[in-house]
Amino acid sequence: MKKVWRTRVLVTACGILALLPFASVRPQAQASAGAAVALANARLIDGTGRPAIERATIVINGGRIESVGPSSAVTPPAGATTVDLTGRTIVPGFINAHGHLGAGDKALPLREQILQQLRLYAGYGVTTLQSLGDDGVESVKLHEEQARGALDRARLYTAGAAVVGESVDDARQKVDKVASQRVNMVKTRMNRLAFADGSRTGSPTQFKTAGDMAPDVYRAVIEQAHKHKLRVAAHLFYLDQAKQLVDAGLDVIAHSIRDQDVDKAFIATLKAKNVGYIPTLTRDVAVFEFESGPTYVKEPFFQKGIATFRFDLKEVSAPTFHDKIRGSSEAQMTKKSLEQGMRNVKLLVDGGVTVAMGTDSGAVVGRWQGYNEHREIELMVKAGLSPMQALVSATGAAARALRIDDLGTLERGKWADLIVLTANPLTDIRHTREIDSVWIAGNKLAR
Repeated sequence: MKKVWRTRVLVTACGILALLPFASVRPQAQASAGAAVALANARLIDGTGRPAIERATIVINGGRIESVGPSSAVTPPAGATTVDLTGRTIVPGFINAHGHLGAGDKALPLREQILQQLRLYAGYGVTTLQSLGDDGVESVKLHEEQARGALDRARLYTAGAAVVGESVDDARQKVDKVASQRVNMVKTRMNRLAFADGSRTGSPTQFKTAGDMAPDVYRAVIEQAHKHKLRVAAHLFYLDQAKQLVDAGLDVIAHSIRDQDVDKAFIATLKAKNVGYIPTLTRDVAVFEFESGPTYVKEPFFQKGIATFRFDLKEVSAPTFHDKIRGSSEAQMTKKSLEQGMRNVKLLVDGGVTVAMGTDSGAVVGRWQGYNEHREIELMVKAGLSPMQALVSATGAAARALRIDDLGTLERGKWADLIVLTANPLTDIRHTREIDSVWIAGNKLAR
């Protein structure tokens, strides 16, 4: 993966504001301080997988859901501000269980880069991000700050730098280091250093030549993380790698298994051990889709994020970049591995495994933050999931995979993070793009 943090000259404050995506996205205050808000008469898809309620009301108080249910059974409290959402659909805010913070305007200080990206995610209805690879300093600060005050950005959970041990002692020391940074999860990779320049690979053409961590080393990574009460997510490609890591206590598979069908015994193991699975299908699409310039970049929904996307768009639009992709053996093989990954998503969901939406967005050029999460959900439906199953993967299932108890579903006591849509995604999953408004902790983000 390319180096994503670079220092450049600070631009003027006016220039920064002019270029920020969703620059005016800020929390729109509730009608009066401390007042409850009732979102009334909308279709409700609550993220649990239960059938939609065709006419529902959600009462929000103090940023959390005070009551929710059929409008006939929910009475807003005295003094509440009622918003009539007849004809609208409410879904939980989307959770990206595997993203990164490497995109954005590199002319900005790192903190402002991260804030820019979190606002970009939020503008697309992705209200929570689990970063599986970042600086582990500014990201942690922003995670801890989100517990205070109104949010104008997506919630952030962080893993800091990925841990890959060269020995048992090295593995334990690296885990201790990231744990000391107060991260939320540990990210590891099955493969060790692949090239002399220190870069790593996750490609189907090179993965096994990179050299996997020895069993005692990856066991040390997982064991040491668990000592710190941190769960572990792993970058991998092959079924045999997944089996070895799960046997060692892995908590989350952070990419698709793309070499063969998952077998029934392995599916049963994942379900019994409650191991989460994140397909990152759009990660594979991004490996080969730039053989030519994609047409979707002209879509209004993509253009919503162009202030940030423009940095990568310039690179992926160059004919020399297209030539590079067309001549890449990895790109050609990834087309096949994507098909296998999509097949495994269906097998795992049918088997009752917790499958969480994740994209690997922001990791390298052309992985569009916010936009690709909608594409990921669409690919899940193309893989054979129902629209409801795909929506659950982006909401309730993602929260379960990450063990975030107060997000992901629209139930009493949970944070009021939600998206109001103007169309029903159960009839067409692309209706997730029809965003009327985004709410985080009960605050409507004003554009």
